[in-house]
Amino acid sequence: MDQAKAQTLRQSLQTQLEGMKSIRTDYEGEWNDIARFAQPARSRFLTNARDRGGRRRIRNNRLLDPKGIEAFRTLTNGMTSGLSSISRPWFLLTIGDPELAQHPEVKAWLAEVEKRLYDFLAFTNFYGALKAGYAELGLFGTEACVMVEDRQFGAVCHAMTAGEYWIAISASLKPDTLFRYCPMDVRQAVQTFGARVAPWVRQAYNASNYTQLVEYYQAIQPNPDYNPEKLGSKPYRSVYWDQGDTRADGLTRVSGYDEQPFWAPRWDVVGGDTYGVSPGMDALPALRELQMQTKRRNEAIDGMVKPEKIAPPSVRLTGEPGRTVRGTGITADQIIIPYQIPHQAVLAIGGEIDKLYVQIDALSYADLFNAITNMQGIQPRNMEEIASRNEEKLTQLGPVIERVSDEKLQPAIDRAFGIMDRGGMLPPVPSVLAQMAGMPIKVEFISILHQMQRMIGIGQMERVVGFIGNLAGADPTALDKLDTDATIDEYAYRVGAPVKMLRSDEDAQKIRQQRAQQQQAQMAAMAPAAQQGAQAARLLSETDAGGQSMLDRLIQP
Repeated sequence: MDQAKAQTLRQSLQTQLEGMKSIRTDYEGEWNDIARFAQPARSRFLTNARDRGGRRRIRNNRLLDPKGIEAFRTLTNGMTSGLSSISRPWFLLTIGDPELAQHPEVKAWLAEVEKRLYDFLAFTNFYGALKAGYAELGLFGTEACVMVEDRQFGAVCHAMTAGEYWIAISASLKPDTLFRYCPMDVRQAVQTFGARVAPWVRQAYNASNYTQLVEYYQAIQPNPDYNPEKLGSKPYRSVYWDQGDTRADGLTRVSGYDEQPFWAPRWDVVGGDTYGVSPGMDALPALRELQMQTKRRNEAIDGMVKPEKIAPPSVRLTGEPGRTVRGTGITADQIIIPYQIPHQAVLAIGGEIDKLYVQIDALSYADLFNAITNMQGIQPRNMEEIASRNEEKLTQLGPVIERVSDEKLQPAIDRAFGIMDRGGMLPPVPSVLAQMAGMPIKVEFISILHQMQRMIGIGQMERVVGFIGNLAGADPTALDKLDTDATIDEYAYRVGAPVKMLRSDEDAQKIRQQRAQQQQAQMAAMAPAAQQGAQAARLLSETDAGGQSMLDRLIQP
């Protein structure tokens, strides 16, 4: 890239970054309070951003009750286990053509690709980054993570927290641009960029000043110069620059990606908003009031234990429990407690705190993931009631699950698939599929929460099948109304059964035809014996035995 073009690109990126910063400003105040009350160690707003990217922890003096930390930790763990657990399958691969997807070679290839994808993701830090991202989503409404290729591990995920990135959305209202603040020390900068570092960084490195901070920014966005027919052209552009680099071209590295390398899902959005609305924002009033009520409760307890006293000037009260202060000529009447806090005050404030606990659990969806543990009333409840309650709550979480699948899990799998494909880590494509050039591979999510979403209403299916079965006892023609193949397929889909578990319609039809042929063969084999028996009975009936037929005499008792 020539110097003039690089300078123009640097100025364009700086201008774009300033505009993205102004959009994020509206959210930073809420993010700051959420982090203080629910996750003090996470947001960069609570740390010194100049010190290694804000990794130094500072003391949080405003947190008096950690209920917010507990509630959102439950949400994070529940989303992680429910949507993308490392211990159980959470996605399946298929293709757009249902008939071709049932081909034995295609099914075997898709199953092998799934296995290799699971192994690849488990070998990286992908699942740790997912968990950090779910925490960001619940707290701040938006998360961001970049997956970069790595020679040793295949890929490395860089999970970010609120305060160190900015995003922009495309015309389709999905995030397609990410700017991030990624500071490095001098030693890391030289190891990463080599000779492309700024002159002052090279001077600091030669002077062994390895820990000096270099303020790097990275911009990832669709490449406006992308040409698929041009060798080396990438659909996504990545640009690094050093904020302290005074060179005219001023760009440290310009490269690209073959697919979107990051994901930036939002919990919920209103219209064309860039950043999402989160449960943390909804729970923020309750989190603030909880700290205030906790402070009042502690003050009330202190007032009961150490009440204010009026004493003669000659007596100095220490306020220490069990301490006796003696004064000459002092009587009990001379020490006055003007106001004694009633013990009911502490109970009343405690009741308000309990209400806030319930409210925070509900707003953070912690009660959904602790539905049985925190269930009130007589235990145990019947399974139908528990299922009905969970179905009711999952209808509220459903849109979030769909957005996470679309804006987070799908791009992550696409990125991992692309890295594995370029690295030669995927099995050869079967010939029957290679002939269908451009056939897209579809991802179906089968995690616990996805299955629970699908299983809403499965009880109605079971009741209908049971009703038809009971009715068939009186009228067998009732079974003619039930399409058993379609019912089995729908039930298996809703419960997330493995694709390999069920035979295809063609295989099932072949088995039925073979069974019918076997039954016909058996009937044909039995036909001669039945015919001989009929002829023998006819002869006996025609033979006279003393005025009656031989057959009648044989069957008489």
